[in-house]
Amino acid sequence: MHLKGAALIAVLLGLLFIPGFSALATSVDRMAITNLEGFPGKTIEQEITLEGTDPGERSGFWYTYYKKTAGDNDRMDITSWITIEPKDFTIKQGETKAFTITVKIPRSAGEGLWGATSSAAGQEGHSAERRTYIVFKDAQDEGNVYSGLLIPISVNVLKSPNQLAPMINFVMSNIMTVGLAIIIVVLLAILLLKKKK
Repeated sequence: MHLKGAALIAVLLGLLFIPGFSALATSVDRMAITNLEGFPGKTIEQEITLEGTDPGERSGFWYTYYKKTAGDNDRMDITSWITIEPKDFTIKQGETKAFTITVKIPRSAGEGLWGATSSAAGQEGHSAERRTYIVFKDAQDEGNVYSGLLIPISVNVLKSPNQLAPMINFVMSNIMTVGLAIIIVVLLAILLLKKKK
């Protein structure tokens, strides 16, 4: 009997975090922000929107969260890279509010996936692969019963581009023109040297 009661409580608690479930008083337009791409030292910005669905006004806030799991390496916790603005909010029924998520990739970040163990972490049924989250929580004004949602976030850090790549690409795409220019310069130099003699 205890097992059935515990299972029922677990299911009911789980339903609080299912998107679109009527117990959620604030809805969100994105359930995952995974596989963002950027170079070391660069900044990524994403927008996320909340909509008030509760008859009363609700007050809340955003924060970052790392789900520590045995065997994790330092690539799993990217909470220090992330800020959400504005952090605090109030929202009324029918009102939508946009928030900016800023991810600053450190210059020292190595190539590859950060914040999750798999690129599939944003998909349904892959919660075990998620490590870093942004979270919003809110409650009715002057209330202390919060509801909210964990939204997984991950970044695919790309290999730093070669600084000479634009010049190399220009030369390769204009090889004939560059070759002719070099020949003309050499011929002019020969003519000038002959005139001086």
